[in-house]
Amino acid sequence: MTQDLVVIQLAAILVASSYDSSKAVVKWGGLVIAVGTVVASLVGA
Repeated sequence: MTQDLVVIQLAAILVASSYDSSKAVVKWGGLVIAVGTVVASLVGA
């Protein structure tokens, strides 16, 4: 459970730092990677 919380917090940091970028690849890439990581962590993959 603690590991899931750490993953969620790191994903939030990734989104916060990449979402304000003017480059679409960085902006949406950070969001996609963060969502994928959180889903994989919660599903247990």
